[in-house]
Amino acid sequence: MATRRLPNYLRTYRKHSGLSQSDISFLIGLKDKSELSRYERRVRQPSLRTALACQEVFGTPVSELFAGINDSVAHDARAQMVKLRTRLQKKIAMARSTNVLAQKFNWVSQRLLDMPKLLTSFVV
Repeated sequence: MATRRLPNYLRTYRKHSGLSQSDISFLIGLKDKSELSRYERRVRQPSLRTALACQEVFGTPVSELFAGINDSVAHDARAQMVKLRTRLQKKIAMARSTNVLAQKFNWVSQRLLDMPKLLTSFVV
């Protein structure tokens, strides 16, 4: 089983940079360091704009800065795709005109194959 990653690594990257919370807050456009503190302590999640600013400041992809959140979102998206594929499969079996349904089914199936396998709990 893979090791679970922290929701975010903002504090780690900030400490590695040697900059203070005030410094990073200024660089990413926050009003004060208390906002950054809440993100680092995982009390709140930053907006997409703030996450992208962190990516620029630290030179690290958002998917790495927020690795645990990224893993959770990927897991949830994959689970929903598996459910949608199952629903489409049932509709195709019952429908006469299946072109649109088959196209949707094929797209979701291909997307599932292209996605990295995060958990083995889903059957593709």
